[in-house]
Amino acid sequence: MTTVVATDLDGTVIFSEKAMSHGPVRPADEDLVPVDVDGERIYAYMTTRVVRQWTGLADAGVVVPATTRSVEQYQRLRLPGQRPAAAVVCNGARLLVDGGSDAGWERQVRRRLAEGGATFDTVWQEAQRWRDQRGFDAVRSVEDFFIYLTVVRREPWLEAFADEAAEWGRINGWRVSLQGRKLYLLPTGLDKAAAVAHAAERLGADRVVAGGDSLLDADMLREAHAAIRPAHGELHLTGFTSPHCRTTAAAGAAAGDEIVDWYVAQTGDGRP
Repeated sequence: MTTVVATDLDGTVIFSEKAMSHGPVRPADEDLVPVDVDGERIYAYMTTRVVRQWTGLADAGVVVPATTRSVEQYQRLRLPGQRPAAAVVCNGARLLVDGGSDAGWERQVRRRLAEGGATFDTVWQEAQRWRDQRGFDAVRSVEDFFIYLTVVRREPWLEAFADEAAEWGRINGWRVSLQGRKLYLLPTGLDKAAAVAHAAERLGADRVVAGGDSLLDADMLREAHAAIRPAHGELHLTGFTSPHCRTTAAAGAAAGDEIVDWYVAQTGDGRP
């Protein structure tokens, strides 16, 4: 069977300084490779082990990044090895194939989103109201597909408000995901899982293994043939389980090492 690896990036195989704190020990500086750099600022790293394993997977043409990042945020990454032939970005709204956007896939997504739930403009207006009344510092849109609000520091009120926002979202056909200092608002029909399935079909794969740490990865993990999640992040905090999904022993950057080792094992012999 031909297997592809659909993997979330941030908090799964690449880590900011803050995300690395989920683990008991921060990796030594010499074991960290900057992969998300903008000017003089480093946003995220891979460990040297992840770099080595990722390079092998990328050079074998079996890795499909699946991220909530925008196209611009994804393309600035310095991922090791060969450029993936396919990448899911904008949480499944866009599919990059050989570096270019698949226009046909985007048309499908926009048609699906137009069929249900509150419009983008309606949610944008509500998000601006929350920014002004609830203490958020900024509200941003990702290519007019979804929205996120940010705070400078993750204050205690944010988790309580996330629950309130999630209820508003359920009523209006949108879902909410709290990731660090960002509160994401996405249409219910916008999901990585469908885009990953389409990418796998284009690549001629008949088996998908997947990994991720947030609620936005949940359907992708459920629909994969086998899956893994780290012992940190939204999925861990909410007790996410699935019969074919395992959890790493470690948290933080050490979990990323476990995850890429598992990816390599999965593509090597195809056994769970």
